Amino acid sequence: MQFIQEAGFCNVRVEDRTAQFIQVIQTELQRAEAIKEEFIQEFSEEDFFAIVNGWREKLERSRSGDQRWGLFHATRN
Repeated sequence: MQFIQEAGFCNVRVEDRTAQFIQVIQTELQRAEAIKEEFIQEFSEEDFFAIVNGWREKLERSRSGDQRWGLFHATRN
C-alpha cells in the first residue's frame, strides 16, 4: 500500500481477492475440460495444455500464498 501512496494516491483501500480468483480459475478449468476436444480441434493440444497448465500453476501459487490477487481503490492527490 505504501508504494501506492508514494505514487501520489491517498484514501487507499485494499481488498484481498485471492479466494475469488481461485474460484474463477477452478471454474475456468472445469469449462476448459468440458470443451477440451472441441478446443483441440479448433486450435491444438499444445494450446490447450499451455492454457490449462498456466491456470493450474496460478492456482497452486495462489493456494500456497506465493501469488495474491488484490483490488485497490484510491484517489489521486
